[in-house]
Amino acid sequence: MKKTIVIAEDEKPIAEAQKLILGKEYAIHLAHDGETALQLIQRVRPDIVVLDLMLPKMSGIDICRQIRASQELRHTKVVMVTAKNMRQDELRGMGVGADDYIMKPFEPLELLHVVHQVANR
Repeated sequence: MKKTIVIAEDEKPIAEAQKLILGKEYAIHLAHDGETALQLIQRVRPDIVVLDLMLPKMSGIDICRQIRASQELRHTKVVMVTAKNMRQDELRGMGVGADDYIMKPFEPLELLHVVHQVANR
């Protein structure tokens, strides 16, 4: 059975690209804002969340905090994906419990590799 991923990305072309990259090996669910993403994560209980740092309605940081605070979700793997490429943004994402961090623009193989690594930890 395929592992499940929720992709939380507000830029639809990027979300579709991520789905295309990961969809052969994982069951994918998409959300385009933070509130929808959190509801989807709570309902689906995915193995991995590929989470944009900056989302409308709720930030990726806040979503990651809620995942880590939840008894049912705290073991969910989180890969932060963002255009923010400052070291402090990476440290902030990792500080709230992200398992890994990838910066846009990314190569398809880079995303696949990071997700594989996180999935197999």
